[in-house]
Amino acid sequence: MNLKISKEISLPLDAVTQTLAAIGRKGAGKTYLATMIAEQMLDARAQVIAVDPVGVWWGLRVNADGKTKGKEIFIIGGDHGDVPIVPEAGARIAQLIIEKGISAVLDISTFRLGERKRFCTEFGEELFHLIKKKRTPIHLFIEEAQLIIPQRVGPEEARMVGAFEQIVRLGRNYGLGCTLITQRPQSVNKEVLSQVECLCVLQVTGPHERKALEDWVQEVGADRTLIGELPGLQRGEGYVWSPSWLRIFKRVHFSKKTTFDASATPEVGKKTQSASLSAVDVEK
Repeated sequence: MNLKISKEISLPLDAVTQTLAAIGRKGAGKTYLATMIAEQMLDARAQVIAVDPVGVWWGLRVNADGKTKGKEIFIIGGDHGDVPIVPEAGARIAQLIIEKGISAVLDISTFRLGERKRFCTEFGEELFHLIKKKRTPIHLFIEEAQLIIPQRVGPEEARMVGAFEQIVRLGRNYGLGCTLITQRPQSVNKEVLSQVECLCVLQVTGPHERKALEDWVQEVGADRTLIGELPGLQRGEGYVWSPSWLRIFKRVHFSKKTTFDASATPEVGKKTQSASLSAVDVEK
């Protein structure tokens, strides 16, 4: 089974263990794209984990109509969680996910800054430690990656960044792939961004964001001239660059999701669509 991300492009299933990136300005559709890829990985029975500091990935559990059942994925934390989450539980949740082999959204959107750092540090360290022993295919989605793996690292962030840098740089050796999702590529750790094998970039308008992408394109030997076209892209349209892994460099319209778009921005004068989650066997 392949992952059909557009009419023209299907990713092979080994994308589960590769490093991807979804980059675009706010509202361009980067989270929409990432959750669409996650849907297809779940359909292929791959194990998926999403670290979500925004609180929108719960939509995977609901169909696009907002009423019927979506994908089989456990929601931990946030306003829609099957169970609550606490900052001290990072290591224990990593153990649960690896031992049980479950797919899960870790909704850390209700955490304060220090709580998020504490949780992510312990989760990242334990996840990498355990995956080295189990060596099983898992894909980790990191929403707003600049918050978890920032370029500027203070003393209180060093352990967290170190843990996730190991996951991105070395995780594939043990079956752990990753997708970085960000609107600020210049603020994501450069050592991590350089590991991306497939870059999906949507509309980008800021000069600092475009410069960071130009640096990545130059490093992997792709054509730099199309950086100038990024501001003119429409919502849901973008470029797929994979110089080594897939040898693709193409402008596409990305495929539509089948689950609820919880990341959609409310519009003035329009009723916000509601959604209800199906129940899961929490004890199981």
